[in-house]
Amino acid sequence: MPALKIIKNKGENKMRKMKKMLAVIMGVSMVAGMTSAVHAESADGDKTVITYWNGFTGTDGEVMQKIIDTYNETNTLNVEVQMERVSWDTLYQQLATSLPTGEGPDITAFATERIGGYAESGAIMPINDIYESGEVDSSKIPEVFDQNLRYDGDYYGVPVNIASLALYYNKDLFDEAGIDYPNDDWTWDDLEEAAIALSKEVDGEQQYGFGMATNNTIQMWPIMIWAGGGDFIQDGKSVFNSKENVDTITKWADLIKNEKIGPATCTGAEIDTLFSTGKLGMYFCGPWAAGSFDAAEVNYGIAGVPAGPAGKATLAQGVGMYMTSSAPEEKKEAIYDFFAYWQSIDAQVEWSGSVGYPAKNERLADNEVVKLFSDQVQYAHFYLQQLTNFNEIDVDVITPAIEKIMLEDADVQEVLDEPAASMDNLL
Repeated sequence: MPALKIIKNKGENKMRKMKKMLAVIMGVSMVAGMTSAVHAESADGDKTVITYWNGFTGTDGEVMQKIIDTYNETNTLNVEVQMERVSWDTLYQQLATSLPTGEGPDITAFATERIGGYAESGAIMPINDIYESGEVDSSKIPEVFDQNLRYDGDYYGVPVNIASLALYYNKDLFDEAGIDYPNDDWTWDDLEEAAIALSKEVDGEQQYGFGMATNNTIQMWPIMIWAGGGDFIQDGKSVFNSKENVDTITKWADLIKNEKIGPATCTGAEIDTLFSTGKLGMYFCGPWAAGSFDAAEVNYGIAGVPAGPAGKATLAQGVGMYMTSSAPEEKKEAIYDFFAYWQSIDAQVEWSGSVGYPAKNERLADNEVVKLFSDQVQYAHFYLQQLTNFNEIDVDVITPAIEKIMLEDADVQEVLDEPAASMDNLL
């Protein structure tokens, strides 16, 4: 498994971070509906109610609710977990306005790359003791994930899932073009050849061979960056404008713009729609998409990521579950009890077996989707971890640079030089 590079940003103190969170006034009206339930009381005065906010709005959220229902019915501490689900973007807006005022949920879930900002501001609490007691066994957590549930030496989260990306492909489009399906031996040359062969105009609309979303999405371009031998940050400095990155971005941008193998820019939702409606032959996505494509009766397959000049690489994203500063001390025992239940074999088999998230459990050995995505973890990199300003670097610096290259006739080296300098100022 490739070594994980962890970069820390110690630049801003907790008071400044808390003030910054207080200044974010987006989404206040949306928060109101959820904060009204934060301090809900049961008719049974002895019941402990835990409020839980997350962004699992798809099939995964339905499975999570089923697991929570089972916990609520069977736990011996008279605990009731009340879950509220919104989109991830909305969740982050709501947390920004509710946690600084103590009106946030007792627990929440979000991607591990955001731990630094919340930990520095005191919005989430260290939970070292749940690991020290053995209620959560760190030896069962993949190493690349375990490191990113911590910040500055302390555990802040328990695992919800680690999701790697793989290559989804439309079997009907491949059959129509007479192309062999992707397999584990595929390289960038195979991907390029198939993408060009699948790209054509159909009834006045472009059919794309291979695409990558650029904004409001789980990151896809980093997969190509890493497989091309590049990276974003090394030894605390930006390497976004490296020769490897220039070569990689130039290659795939030219194919997208000149061969029209994919849309120049698009959101995650838009590329999902292109694939589910038969207008896209291949793209990278995670295990959560399989249920939606099954429901849409898409004739699809899933293969491992193709190898680039530096070998295979994919993106891993971990989601953790956290106890917030809004949770009163008297709820800690109940929260830890739920955290421990979530890590139990039965809960994890239900979660991974139903949704397809990778899990280290022998009872899932025959689940082909779980196995495929689990196999991809060996090639996985985490994106911009352990930073306190993840969103600023990703959304305000890296994404605009990629989209400028895709939309303009610009020199790639010159475009990347500017965000590289901006990243250094932020690191």
